[in-house]
Amino acid sequence: MFIVRMTWGNWLFWGILVFVGINFLWLGLLEEFVPLWVGTVVGFIIFLAMLIFGPREKEEEEEG
Repeated sequence: MFIVRMTWGNWLFWGILVFVGINFLWLGLLEEFVPLWVGTVVGFIIFLAMLIFGPREKEEEEEG
């Protein structure tokens, strides 16, 4: 699977979207069985993992 190298701001944006998406899916599918706060914790852990381990842009090397 190919993941595009993105800047920190891009990972922040996508992390927030994934967090919100997980919470909506949790509300629709799993809240009858597991409380919403568990979905919030799972979403937050995935959000942090995306920020920490997501591939970054390669920094340009200075010549000279």
